[in-house]
Amino acid sequence: LRLRFTGAPVPTNELATDRQAVEAVDRQGVTLTVRAGRMPPRGTAIGVVPPEVERYLGATMFVQSDHPEIQREAARITRDATDSASAARAIHDWVYRAVQKKPTVSLPSALDVLHRMEGDCNEHTYLYVALARAAGLPAKVRVGLLYNEGAFYYHAWPAVFVGRWIEVDPTLGQQEVDATHVGILDGELEDQLRLLGLFGNLSAEVLRARDGTGEQEP
Repeated sequence: LRLRFTGAPVPTNELATDRQAVEAVDRQGVTLTVRAGRMPPRGTAIGVVPPEVERYLGATMFVQSDHPEIQREAARITRDATDSASAARAIHDWVYRAVQKKPTVSLPSALDVLHRMEGDCNEHTYLYVALARAAGLPAKVRVGLLYNEGAFYYHAWPAVFVGRWIEVDPTLGQQEVDATHVGILDGELEDQLRLLGLFGNLSAEVLRARDGTGEQEP
C-alpha cells in the first residue's frame, strides 16, 4: 500500500519500521509505503532478550503483565511453545478465539479483559501485550489506521519481539498483519489520545495498492 498523509503533522520517526518506508517528506505531507508483515518460522529462545528491548517486558497501569492471573494464563497458553515465534503465535490464536468481538467504551485494561473476555481492538491488543510480556516476550501497543473498503479507520494491534519486531492482529486473526495496517506510533493510552487528536485534520490518500495477484490502482 502506497499512501500520502496531508493536513496534519505525523511523527515520521515512528512511521519507519521493518514493513513501512517513508519515501518523501515535504511541506504538504508524507508519502509512505506499507507492506505486509512476515513472521519468521522460528524465533529466538524464550527469555533471550536484547538490552534495548527489555523495557517492553515491564508491567504498566493497564498492561498488568506481573499479575498472577495474567502470568498463569500466559504460562498455560505457551506451555508447548518451543521458541519466541511459536509462543507469539500461540498467544495470538488464543486471544483471537477467546475474546468476544464487541465495541467497548472504556479504558483498556488487560486484567479487566481477562475477566470479561470481550472488547474491541484496544482490549484484544492490551491483553495480548500483557500475556506476551508475562511469557517473556517483549511486546508493545501499535496504533494507527486500518484501510478497509476505501476508507481509513482508527485501529490498534500488538507488536512482539521474536528476534525482530513482528506485528500481529488478534482482533482480525492475522498472525502477520497485512498492508492495510498503517502504523503511526507506539504507545498506550496517552499516545492513543495523541493520535485521535490528529484525526480531525489528517487526510490519507491511497496512491497505489498491490496484492498477490498484481497491482491495482485505487
